[in-house]
Amino acid sequence: MSQPAANSSWKTFLRLVGYLKDYKLAFLVAILGNLAYAGMDFIFVRSLEPLTDEALVKGNMKTLQMAPFFILGLLVFRGIASFISAYCMSWVGQNIVQRIRVEMVEHFMRLPSPFYDKNASGSLVSKITYDTQQVASAITDAITKLLREGGLIIYILIYLFMTSWKLASLFLLAAPVIGLIVNITSKRFKLISHKIQNAMGGITQNSQEIIEGYPVIKTFGGEEHELERFEIEAKKNRQQNIKMVITRAASVPIIQLIAGFSLALVIYYAGIELKAGALTPGQFVAMLSMMLLMLKPLKIISNLNSIFQTAIAAAQSIFAIMDEPTEKDEGTKELKKIKGKVEFKDICFNYPGSQIAVLNNISFVVEPGQTVALVGRSGSGKSTLVNLLLRFYIQTSGEILIDNINSSQLKLKNLRQHTSIVSQMVTLFNTSVSKNIAYAVSGKIDPQVLKQVADQANAIDFIEQLEDGFDTLVGENGSKLSGGQRQRIAIARALYKDAKIVILDEATSALDSESERAIQKAFDTLTSNRTTLVIAHRLSTIEKADKILVLDKGQIIESGKHQELLDKKGFYANLYQLQFKDIDQ
Repeated sequence: MSQPAANSSWKTFLRLVGYLKDYKLAFLVAILGNLAYAGMDFIFVRSLEPLTDEALVKGNMKTLQMAPFFILGLLVFRGIASFISAYCMSWVGQNIVQRIRVEMVEHFMRLPSPFYDKNASGSLVSKITYDTQQVASAITDAITKLLREGGLIIYILIYLFMTSWKLASLFLLAAPVIGLIVNITSKRFKLISHKIQNAMGGITQNSQEIIEGYPVIKTFGGEEHELERFEIEAKKNRQQNIKMVITRAASVPIIQLIAGFSLALVIYYAGIELKAGALTPGQFVAMLSMMLLMLKPLKIISNLNSIFQTAIAAAQSIFAIMDEPTEKDEGTKELKKIKGKVEFKDICFNYPGSQIAVLNNISFVVEPGQTVALVGRSGSGKSTLVNLLLRFYIQTSGEILIDNINSSQLKLKNLRQHTSIVSQMVTLFNTSVSKNIAYAVSGKIDPQVLKQVADQANAIDFIEQLEDGFDTLVGENGSKLSGGQRQRIAIARALYKDAKIVILDEATSALDSESERAIQKAFDTLTSNRTTLVIAHRLSTIEKADKILVLDKGQIIESGKHQELLDKKGFYANLYQLQFKDIDQ
């Protein structure tokens, strides 16, 4: 293994060990239990020496008669040690994995938007589920086996050296060769493990797309296409797993064969020692039995190498995510209440790594209680302005002011506390209607406010007709509700939050005209006395806006009220006429 890679693996291992500090007592009990378990196996084989010398050679039948009780006692203690060690090790492992998963999810929620732009959601989900499970396997199963089998090997080596250091030294001649094989296979195990994790990320991503996109797949007849894509990812995973099995299957018998040569050499010289009287028959039998017994733990520990390398690779993948820089929050101020004035001053923006300007010197003011609509072709920069206001992205230059205070001076949580958003793609959570409306509200939900905002959002009628009313589960992303119902739940959520700044992001573009009219009334309630930014697709919905800004190629090319822009007969008027022409047709 190269020095940087070795250092990286060692640092990852030490970082994992760091999680043990809160569970060190249980881990210590697990260690002692496993060593006691190994000790019972060793004592059983060690008892062959007095049994052979006393009972078989000297004819002491009392020793033979006591042997069954001795064996039963060993089995009882072995069983107790096995239970204690297994329980404690599993408890430690699952607690650590739970902590890692919680830390990962907590970190995910603090990562900036560009991170999600460049990482597939399926791959990230795979890290929380699959990669953490690899770590759990190493902590529980692998460490348990390492302690039991490694402890047994140490006990055996101590006995061999105490009995005959010459024969024990002969047996250890194979150690450097075995170490070299382990080192070579470790590098391959780790490389293959990384590839398996990447393949699992692909499988998870494909599976997620198939499950979530089944209506489109079925409608467009994409079943075979998606199956081919999935088979490619599944094939990658299968090939890497087979490579892992081949490497493991080749390394284990080679290690055992080398150990076998050492064993044969020891047996040959042990016979000479026995003949010369340097060994008793009991010592010869015990040594031979112990060296044969050592082959099994050697095999098990050789197999553990692949598990540990898989766990290290998985941990490196997890820690790489957890080391991603979080959203910058250099704000120090908090505003308990705001009037709602929003000002964009000379805003320029281009996405990280791109030289193309998405916004170029954008300046405008939204007074408290005003509604300003942003219109323009796709890619003109409308949604980017909203993302900059919420600080999902940071402008390249310029300032965004909230009540004449630079928004960068506000703490992120405080800034977003004063903002609500209703978008075209409504996000609902698989919980009750009430918890979706009062989302993330600390303390008890106020039932009166809940009904009030549902009524204002024109949602009360359909909610009360649901099977369990406000306690009805909405399904994954609101799958049990229609598009219009989901929108009204989202409006009710914004009303419940009662933020002073409201963002409507193409919130009616996917609805039919009848649903749009019903929801427009709810929007009127939501935007009353609130500062509102509307990203509009249907221009008919913004005729009452206090100001309309027309964006094109990242610049404001027109601004004014609806009728003023129509009278100009410019870009907005042409866009408006095109929409009504489409409706007439």
